[in-house]
Amino acid sequence: MARLLTIAVLVCALALAGCSLNDEQGGTPGAAPTGGDGQATRQLGFPAATKNTTRIPGADPAEDAAGAASAVFPATSAASRPHAVALVDRSDWAGAIAAAVLMARPLEAPTLLTDGGGVPSVTRRALERLSPRGADLARGAQVIRVGSDVAAPDGYRSTVIEGSDPFALAAAVDRFASAVRGRPTSEVMVASGERADFAMPAAAYAARAGVPILYARQSSLPAATRRAIQTHDRPDIYVIGPEQAIGKAVERQLAALGAVHRIEGPTPVETAIALARYRHAGFGWGITVPGQNFTLARASRPLDAAAAATLGGRGVFAPLLVTYGAATLPRPLESYLLDVQPGYQDDPNDSVFNHVWILGDESAVSAGVQGRLDEITELVPVQLGRP
Repeated sequence: MARLLTIAVLVCALALAGCSLNDEQGGTPGAAPTGGDGQATRQLGFPAATKNTTRIPGADPAEDAAGAASAVFPATSAASRPHAVALVDRSDWAGAIAAAVLMARPLEAPTLLTDGGGVPSVTRRALERLSPRGADLARGAQVIRVGSDVAAPDGYRSTVIEGSDPFALAAAVDRFASAVRGRPTSEVMVASGERADFAMPAAAYAARAGVPILYARQSSLPAATRRAIQTHDRPDIYVIGPEQAIGKAVERQLAALGAVHRIEGPTPVETAIALARYRHAGFGWGITVPGQNFTLARASRPLDAAAAATLGGRGVFAPLLVTYGAATLPRPLESYLLDVQPGYQDDPNDSVFNHVWILGDESAVSAGVQGRLDEITELVPVQLGRP
């Protein structure tokens, strides 16, 4: 039943993304006609999905964000529509990552992307379909604009979160989330405001746990970030990334504001894996055993963090893993997925499963990589005590 539901929401995702999976793209025959805008071809099978992967095949992050929102919020009833939707401009990766905390409870607002002063058609169609109910905790707002230059779509009650730069904007998102929640959190994440590839994985966890993301420079701690952390009253501070992203001098400044813990790998791929594995005093995914969802995105498409945040909460709870080129799977990532590959001894029905959500079309993550992901997340028979 879970796999059938995955395929059902995939159809919605493909329709919203406006993508066509045809023979030239490696698709399978048997397309069914679409309704609505008439641009998409609904098609099941590889590369849209395999038994252990689901691809949201957006040509760009705006399409992926719309597809992820459709998957998580089918909008077939009032209960499956979001209270509100966050809008971030597609040029603002830092705003999109910071906005991920709005996907956490109690607001559970997925992020969609705008384009300068306009709303792309894929975002407009997603908004129409989701038809947000209005968030009582945000004064009835249906749309939360993150950034002063984000377009305000007609016909929706909206509010805006503003900041003069990425550091101030992230701090403003934190204040908004604290007001919605009724109190500041006892934990914060500090990510690089200069290196999107190291900051991306924080988005999914912010959506999962409601821990805000604030930004630092490699060599300095902006005043807006310092003031924001102070409102949390000496929180646990989780620095995401190695010293090349956030240096030791910044770590020393943070230590004056709370207890600092660094989660790092030498590369963005390994930092994402470190965050997926990490667990400390109730913070972190702590994923070291099978039975998990994961999301995979290209590090060169940081705005896909918006879609990953939507998949980070609301019943999916998938940490974000990152890759580099479209055609290869980094060895540390392959090793990690093999470490948590599920197995069974006697009855596979008694086992758990892993599943990977792939963000982007085959120019982002190739069909070959998808096939390898399917292999290394497959439930396999194991025989204990035998070589």
